[in-house]
Amino acid sequence: MKTDFHDNTLTIFLEGRIASNNANEIDAQVTEALSQNPGAAKIQIDVDKLEYISSAGLRVLMKLRKKFKAPLPVLNASNEIYEIFDVTGFTELLDVHKKLREVSVEGCELLGEGANGKVYRLTTDEMIKVYKYGINLDVIEAEREASRKAFLLGVPCAIAFDTVKCGDSYGTVYEMLNAGTISERIRANPEKLPELAKSAALLLRQLHAIDVPEGQMSPASRLLHNTIDKLAGQFTPEEIEKMHALYNTIPEQNHFVHNDYHPKNIMESNGELMLIDLGDAGRGNPVIDIIHCYFVLVMVGRVARQFKDDDIGFVGITYREMREFWKVFIEAYCNGDKEKVESLQVKLEPFSFLMYMTSGLTHPLMTDEGRKAYTAKLRDFISSRYDELINTSW
Repeated sequence: MKTDFHDNTLTIFLEGRIASNNANEIDAQVTEALSQNPGAAKIQIDVDKLEYISSAGLRVLMKLRKKFKAPLPVLNASNEIYEIFDVTGFTELLDVHKKLREVSVEGCELLGEGANGKVYRLTTDEMIKVYKYGINLDVIEAEREASRKAFLLGVPCAIAFDTVKCGDSYGTVYEMLNAGTISERIRANPEKLPELAKSAALLLRQLHAIDVPEGQMSPASRLLHNTIDKLAGQFTPEEIEKMHALYNTIPEQNHFVHNDYHPKNIMESNGELMLIDLGDAGRGNPVIDIIHCYFVLVMVGRVARQFKDDDIGFVGITYREMREFWKVFIEAYCNGDKEKVESLQVKLEPFSFLMYMTSGLTHPLMTDEGRKAYTAKLRDFISSRYDELINTSW
């Protein structure tokens, strides 16, 4: 038996044959692995090289399931192993996944790279997003499912096919889009920025008009609150509660929310726009998307003073272009109502700052020096602006 601990997840690899003659030994090894990784927030079992498992081996897994009181993911089950789980009823007790097909991207054209992985041209009709090593399968499956649900709701996006294994990582296969991102289009033809920004705004208005049935997608606000929860050790309970309370001023609604809407996640092909990266999409208040857009296009360049106007931002265009994009974008989104734009931006400024600070503090590349500075700024923001903002009306 082998183990791997990554990103607070302990993966236990079962191999060979597990029967009554070695089940106790496997049980002892599992117990030892748990004691050596007390920080594991999640346990998953990889049975890729498991040839056989008897009832004695199944009881080892049942014991582990009871200990964690949560569905136990079992990955890469062959047809034979899956049949054992199915016949014994364990597919109803455990979260059993059949073995994924293997896909190689060797020699494939790299189309782009984001925070979670790289996108390659797999075939003429297919592309594949290969996730970074360590990203859990359930996260990947959730993103694929979000894409599927969005497509069924009428959101223009790439059709998601199956989840696959790609070396030591996982990937999702999508239809191949003969398109480029809005960022790429602007880099190639800067004069098209106003036209593309307006088109992006009109598309977002259409998306926000989509009603999402209750229970069909996760609450869009979950990401805001999850990020705050990760800061529990750096702020007092009262400060954490106040940050949650500020986000709670945003009324819950049932509209489609992309949750990561910016020029690098919008594709353009023959004048039509399509979305990518729908892993965080959900059901909620459209203002969440607008706050995020302001955060990305305006706040990043404003707060991080080390960036020059002509530097390329993380969305693929310069910081000057990002600000220009925002001006056209928000006016088009508000249907040319400049008074509404000005009123909205007064609210966007502080809430985008809150989003910027909390996102920065939870970013894996944040330095200790940066964390101290961000913590001080956010703490000052909470103490000085909370009373003013808690009654914000959206």
